Amino acid sequence: MGDPVDVDLEDRIKRQFPTLFITLLSVLIGLVFSDLMSEAHARMTLWPLNVGTIRTWGQIFAMGANALACWVFLAQIGISRMRVPTLEDSLVVFLAPVPLLIGNSFVGLKEIWPWFYYASFYLAMSLATTQLQVRVASAESELASFAHIKRPFGPTLVLYIGIPFYAAAGWADSHAMFSPVTEMLLAISAAPAALLFLWLFDRSWQHAIAAARVPSL
Repeated sequence: MGDPVDVDLEDRIKRQFPTLFITLLSVLIGLVFSDLMSEAHARMTLWPLNVGTIRTWGQIFAMGANALACWVFLAQIGISRMRVPTLEDSLVVFLAPVPLLIGNSFVGLKEIWPWFYYASFYLAMSLATTQLQVRVASAESELASFAHIKRPFGPTLVLYIGIPFYAAAGWADSHAMFSPVTEMLLAISAAPAALLFLWLFDRSWQHAIAAARVPSL
């Protein structure tokens, strides 16, 4: 029979980890928004509205939508798990929010192609984070239904399409193949794509939770 002290300690760690995880995540996402607002105030031209300023607004809304999607995904997966955390858990909370902080520095620049390239890189990191979090969560017997989140037409579809799409956009724009209007439209498209990921994830997550409630025969 195990030591009651060890059992109590393990149980306490399992119960406290989701709260600590979400608290740290919330602080990092808050820093993303704070930094984005500081960057916008310090160096971005947002008025009067024209093709260039609308492009910048599109980038700002895209960064905000991605920060929201990042928080919802990691938080909802995090609160679903109750286990002793590993080093992998500690690192993954930085894997998505910190690149968003770096990405803020690409918003509102004269040339937009570096932002397109960085968007592709960020989506690749998001795909790795998504696959890792879902794999770790679904490894727990009571959360096996979470594997549903990785289905082909789930939220990862947005990432699989977005990675080559923004890489191609960066290449094309760096070779002066896009007009200012096209750059503006591509920048505006990023926020709806992030919200689509968020909607698809929430639908998949609700389905996984419902499936987890059904007792296995």
